[in-house]
Amino acid sequence: MRSALALAGVAMLVGCGSTETGRTAQPQVLRLGWHENCGTRANPLPIETHRLAVGERRWRVELSFRNETGVTLFVMRPHAVGETLFGLAPYTTTSFEQVLKRAETGDAKPRTYADRFHPRVPGPLAPGERWSGSFSGLGRLPVATPIRVVLGRFVITQKAPRGFPRGFLCVSKRYARLH
Repeated sequence: MRSALALAGVAMLVGCGSTETGRTAQPQVLRLGWHENCGTRANPLPIETHRLAVGERRWRVELSFRNETGVTLFVMRPHAVGETLFGLAPYTTTSFEQVLKRAETGDAKPRTYADRFHPRVPGPLAPGERWSGSFSGLGRLPVATPIRVVLGRFVITQKAPRGFPRGFLCVSKRYARLH
């Protein structure tokens, strides 16, 4: 089960990514159309990432996800009341192995955090509930660097389904490169 869920026991993920030139991306909109599962086959957490918009100083992700895990999911950031670990993470390579390696070392947080949600921050999400909207944050993003979307931290307060830790992040298997 080498998926975004495999990062789960780590509570967070992502590190610093940089470009050789240090240049930042120009304003642009990428239509992504990603369909991924951050859960297991038996208890999926399907995520549809629609779009990434980059402005001069802010970025925005539009997506939706449905809780099909069979348990209620809470969204929270450890030690930061009212905040989340939703954001973007630059990587130095396109390999998902780098994502897994960062998870193992505990360097799993996004580098740019969402500070606005529309509608409000998701959660708690009962089984079958869906969140659809956008989240955005401040920050300039590097050009030509693989950027992954990070969602979380999802927390399960009851008995977790098989294959799930009590707290986990979802990191996209797919990535975008900005110009």
